[in-house]
Amino acid sequence: MFWERERGDLEPERPALFGIPPDALADERPDRRPEEAKRMGLSRHTEEGAVLSFASGLDRGKPGHRLMAWILLVTFAAPALYILFWLL
Repeated sequence: MFWERERGDLEPERPALFGIPPDALADERPDRRPEEAKRMGLSRHTEEGAVLSFASGLDRGKPGHRLMAWILLVTFAAPALYILFWLL
């Protein structure tokens, strides 16, 4: 709007990449994302990519990680199962 341009306290518009710190893009951690996620542009800086990155970092040998995997499975499968039962 024209009145927003008159105020000096507003920052000019910048590309979305400007808000991401440069050191976050040069991450030292190994990239465990599947090839499909890389092609779609999902990184840990997006909502879906953050969940994917978190889930791919779980280790099946650790009991806490196994518990978290079950919690994630129930969290994402419960709405689909609820709708399926509701339709029957």
